[in-house]
Amino acid sequence: MKTTFTHAGNPCLVLNYGKQALLTKEIKYIVGDGNYSSITTKTQGVLLSSFTLRLFSDSLGSFQNFFSPRKGLLINIDYLENVFQKDGVYYAKMKDGNQHMLSRRKGRAFVEYLLSNELDNLVYTIK
Repeated sequence: MKTTFTHAGNPCLVLNYGKQALLTKEIKYIVGDGNYSSITTKTQGVLLSSFTLRLFSDSLGSFQNFFSPRKGLLINIDYLENVFQKDGVYYAKMKDGNQHMLSRRKGRAFVEYLLSNELDNLVYTIK
């Protein structure tokens, strides 16, 4: 798996040993499960990859809209609806309705990242 650019200059991932190109803007989030990763996309649904989440994190780490708010999860901030705190635990709610629990340390870092990048409209607290 590698990151490349289309002729139009859009970044994409090359999967399945060069057989499939996936635009990075199509990726909603990636969930790692051992030696496999589930890639949830905007148009193609869920894709299963035999690459680890570490490889995806390394490849997509240079793009500012991808963030890993806990072990085993890499989200695209473009598809983030909000981040909320309930009973001391942070959750990321995606625009498709899925919620992902965040770790304490990385959850706080994620909230700080959103606030420092003027995305404070995505953060709120439930009491």
